This record gives sequence, structure tokens and C-alpha cells, in this order.
Amino acid sequence: MANQKNIPLVELLERHIGKRTKSFHVPGHKNGLLYSECSDSLFAYDLTEISGLDDLHEPRGAILEAENLLAEAYHAGKSYWLVGGTTSGNLAMLSATLQRGDQVIVVRDAHKSILHGIELAGAVPIFLTPKVDEKLGVASGVDLTQLETALKKYPSCRACVFTYPSYYGTTFDIGAAIRLVHKYGKLALVDEAHGAHLAASSLFPESALDLGADVVVQSAHKTLPALTMGAFLHIHTNALELQNKLAYYLQLFQTSSPSYLVMASLDKARHYLANYNENDSAAFMEMKEIWVEWLTKQGVTCVFPDDPLKLVVRKTGYSGFELQQALEEKGYFTELADEQQVLLIFPLLKTGMRFLPEEDLLLEERESDLPAKKASIENSITELALDYAAMQDREEEWLALKNSVGRISAETIAVYPPGIPAVMRGERLTAEIVHQLERSKQLHRHGGKALADNKISVFCE
Repeated sequence: MANQKNIPLVELLERHIGKRTKSFHVPGHKNGLLYSECSDSLFAYDLTEISGLDDLHEPRGAILEAENLLAEAYHAGKSYWLVGGTTSGNLAMLSATLQRGDQVIVVRDAHKSILHGIELAGAVPIFLTPKVDEKLGVASGVDLTQLETALKKYPSCRACVFTYPSYYGTTFDIGAAIRLVHKYGKLALVDEAHGAHLAASSLFPESALDLGADVVVQSAHKTLPALTMGAFLHIHTNALELQNKLAYYLQLFQTSSPSYLVMASLDKARHYLANYNENDSAAFMEMKEIWVEWLTKQGVTCVFPDDPLKLVVRKTGYSGFELQQALEEKGYFTELADEQQVLLIFPLLKTGMRFLPEEDLLLEERESDLPAKKASIENSITELALDYAAMQDREEEWLALKNSVGRISAETIAVYPPGIPAVMRGERLTAEIVHQLERSKQLHRHGGKALADNKISVFCE
């Protein structure tokens, strides 16, 4: 067994920095020389593939050792560092497993990068309506009966794609879903962007990788101490035949100039997780209990998702956006808000670390005038109205949103975060979709550049 106390790339960079070399190589800040007003230490780690520092795309030294440590920590057959976020991993995962014309079953709560990956692969998505979590009213996983119906209806499909856990920290029986997919001889692919920490402790839900998923992609920067864009891709021991294709597509979708800062932070994040212990878990729960007690004293209701790292809070008479604003005014910046609630993501705290509330919120009491959040939606199995090839040469036009029901959307529009599309390019607009767009047009989003003016781009008939 390898020594999980080692941090190979960080140690290699520190040895190099200790030589106090003169930089005649990229990057242009020259080991921080041009940032004399800032700390040198950060920039000193921003190096490149010079002699002795290994290469992400052909690792043979410290990076290979570190990726092997990563695989061991997550019980994977093979693991890779990603410097382009989970997005790059999702694109590579789908390109490596799908061919042009392949059908792929996708639960509709997928991140937009999943849809982009399917489009780039030239595959045909089959969409399943997600289940709705009863406590939070958010999309969460898939009904197994619906999944099996789709597997029978589309026997030639190549793979199924799941999101687990949800952005809000809810889960479903993904182990049963994976077993069902394998029963029909398909690949189980999982966007586990919000689950890089699951392997740290038995406090957390079990990772999809441990439950048998073939390929799992995780955002290390979301819940572990890695820099933004740092992520992991894992291949299960039973799916190692995918290794060569995945390595090839990771080169295609990732920069040829990977950040050593990001990679060093991935090395550190794995080290942090692999050495997380029971005392750390106890310290984390003690910290969280203090926050829950404090929030309750502020008159805030706490709702507990399946993942203890997440907490959802509500306040009678306040929309989620109003409660978020009240928290921010006191210096508490949250992950996201929706109409009903606010999502908090706690740090994966270790023994001896301090993260505690300071200033009270002093929220005024209000009567509730908010409608109840819709708790269920009708199950459906759907396809795009136009396939990706047909969209390439189809002309587009702008149309008033109110007149768009029945037309085919020419743009993907997703409120961000979390980045789950309200409508997808090639999807026929329904009254329900248009209603969702109406409600989200003032929110931060990706796509929908004219939505604030009540317009949407549609394909010409």
C-alpha cells in the first residue's frame, strides 16, 4: 500500500523552488518576480513542464505517483487529474464511451456539460424526468421503474448518465440504478461533481464509484481544498478497457499548458481527504451543530439533505433570495438561493480548525405569502425534437416568449448555479418550460441572452 502521507507533486515543486532558479521559461510572471507587491510563494508554484517536473499528459514521475495515490484513495482502477473542471471530465467521459448515432439515457437534472458532451459525440439523448426530493422540492435522481422502462424501450442504448448527489446534497438509490444498468449490459456514467468528499468519512453517502459506476467525475474544487477548475476522473476496476480512450480524450479537452498551481492543489486535496480521520469527522459535526443552533436562534428553519456537508435554510415570510441577501449583509455568503430556500456548503473541517458564526442576523418576523413549492412532476421519457445534425443548418429566429409554446428552442438556457438547463437546444417548448423561463428571466443564467426582453431564439419551421 502506498503512503498517503506523501504529496509527490507538491514536494517536487518545493524542491525546485528551494533551488531559487532564474526563470527563462513561461509563465511570464517569472516565479512571481513581476508581482513584487504580492507574496512570491503562490507564484513560485506556477511552473510548467520544464526538466524534472513531469507532464500531465505523459506522466512518468511525481504526477503519475500522485495519480496512483489518488486511485488508491478512491478505490478506483485508474484516476486522472483534471485541470478543466468536471466539465472537461464529462466531455471526455462521453466522447470515450459514445459513438455517433448511439443512444444514451440521461436523467433530466444533468448539468449542461453533459448535454454538450453528448452533442459533441454526435449521440442521441433519451431524457428521463427526475424524481423530486420530498423535503427540498428539487430534482434528485430517477425512478427505477422509469429507468427500466427506458432500458427496455431503447435496447440499443450505449450508456446511462446520472447526477449524484444533487447540487443540494440529496441522493437516491444509485447503487440499485447502477445494478439495473449493468443488468441490461450498459455503462453507468456518473457526474459526481458534488461528491469528491464522499470518500472522506462514513458520515457521508457512499460514492457512486464504490457502488459500481463505470466512470465517475468529481469537482475536487467544490468540496475539497483544491483550486477552482481542479477535478478528478475515476475509472472503476471493472471498466479499465476504457482507459486508453479516456486518456486520449482528456488530451483533446484539456489544455496543453496545465496549471501546476491547480495540479499541486489536487495533490493536496487528495492528501487532505486520504488523511481525514474519525476525530476530524467529530470536529466537523461539532462545528455544524453550532451553526444549526445559531441559525435556529435566528428564527431560521434548517432542512437536512442526505449529505451532511450541505444545509438548506428557510425563513417564514422570506423568499430564498431575500434570506440570502440578509445573510450576505452580515458577511455570510451562501452557495445559491431559489424561491424558497438557501443552500449552505460547509467546509470539510478538521480538528483544530475554527469556522464559527459571529454576528447575529436580527431578521424581522414576517407573515408567509409564498406559494408552496411544487413537490412532484409527471414522469416522462422524451427525445429532442431535432437531432444535433439537423440543427446544424437550420435557420433561427427570435420570437416573443409568450408565443413560443410548440416551437423548437435554438438555445440552451440554464440558471447558474446550478447549471441544469430549463430548456435545451433542440427541445420543443411546452407551456411548463415557458413558465419556468418566465420565472427565471431575471436570474443569473447561461444562455437566453434576450430572455430579459421576453424573447427566445427558436428554429424556423
